[in-house]
Amino acid sequence: MVEERDGAALGHSNRQAMRPEVSHPSWRGLVTLVLLVAATACFVAIVSLRQGPPSVGDTVPLTSVTTDLSLGRLHAAAAQDSLPNPPGYALLVSPLVAAFRSEVGSPAWCTPGSGTAASSSVAVYAVRPAVATGDRCGPVPLADGAVGPGLPRWFRAQGVLGLLAWLAMAVGALALLRASGADTLGRQAGLLVFLAFLPAASSAIVQLYHPEDILSLGLALAGLAQGLRRRWLLAGLLFGLAFLSKQFAVLLLVPAVAAAPDLRARSRLVLAAAAVFLAGILPFLAAAPRATLDNLSGFSAGGAVAGSTVLTLSGVTGHVASAVARDAPVVFAVVLCLWAWRRFGHSLGRPEALVALTLACVGSRLVFESVIFPYYLLATSVMIFMVDLVARRSPYRSLAWCAAAAFFVALHPDDQALEAWVTLALAVLAVGTGLFELVRAVSVPTEVAV
Repeated sequence: MVEERDGAALGHSNRQAMRPEVSHPSWRGLVTLVLLVAATACFVAIVSLRQGPPSVGDTVPLTSVTTDLSLGRLHAAAAQDSLPNPPGYALLVSPLVAAFRSEVGSPAWCTPGSGTAASSSVAVYAVRPAVATGDRCGPVPLADGAVGPGLPRWFRAQGVLGLLAWLAMAVGALALLRASGADTLGRQAGLLVFLAFLPAASSAIVQLYHPEDILSLGLALAGLAQGLRRRWLLAGLLFGLAFLSKQFAVLLLVPAVAAAPDLRARSRLVLAAAAVFLAGILPFLAAAPRATLDNLSGFSAGGAVAGSTVLTLSGVTGHVASAVARDAPVVFAVVLCLWAWRRFGHSLGRPEALVALTLACVGSRLVFESVIFPYYLLATSVMIFMVDLVARRSPYRSLAWCAAAAFFVALHPDDQALEAWVTLALAVLAVGTGLFELVRAVSVPTEVAV
């Protein structure tokens, strides 16, 4: 009974802290919209300067799945097992491909300096393959001597949909900032500038084309925001879509479950997330169960890639590395959240505590990875920055971590052991920061913390 009263008091206190934002004058919303548009323009410019998404690599299977779904070819989409992703991103954007096929419908495109087109074997181009010619990407001589059009540029193909994923992330981050009661215009502007110029965000588009990572993070951030507002069904729906887009979203769901005030709220959150996920994945399981399970588990395409991490240095590769990289962070997050729940109870519902706990869980992914690509830093970078914003502090510390991590991952020192141990140190520092901020947040009296 005491815990219930504490939870009710905390919920009332949180609502009191959030009440002023409802009365914000309309001009504040307009200014926020202007800031969002400006930040989006900056991100588009950065992606364009970095020559847009690649026409090779992970671009091919992801856009092929999206194209198949837009054409109603469920079995072909489900059978694609070269990219270990759930199908959420493709499900969400395939209606856009179907509706605007002439603008964003191409499953293959060219980028300056891309050389050869990504997929002349894609069904759409099977009869008349188009090959990029140097930096011009067309036109293409045909077998009968005529000249045909080359592949479309990334911004007239599915590459532009990755920009919408960034927009979803920006909206989700703004929603979490507002639900935390820390959404001054200055912090909003700082957050949007950070997201626009964050190297991990643009790298997720221009290097291997992983907009699903950006979309999943945006949906999960929005889920955390709804959890702070005690809208558990909506939070569960958003978390379900996030997990359906990328598996690491579970690292943000577990802290939200721990922060829920009672069993009823946890049940609504988890059941809603599970229902959304199952609704999206069941058709794929029915059409191609083996490929779907391989993609979901991350064991497809031969297992995890080896890189300069402690896991790789220890000799763990292939499917075993996949199991460690995917499952160890989840186990760590569950154990950590159980400890936090038992020790701090309803105090986890405070925005500062929840964001800090989420940082510790998300950062653990970097500890157990077999390789660190620049875009792997995205979730941890965003959460460590959010910790400072929600705590209403200058973000010099989080910016220093983001800059150091981005620089070191991009630097690739010749000494593999050095790179592996420094990468581990940065990852442990992020987790430690989350734990430190969690303890500090719950040690502050409720009326001050919120």
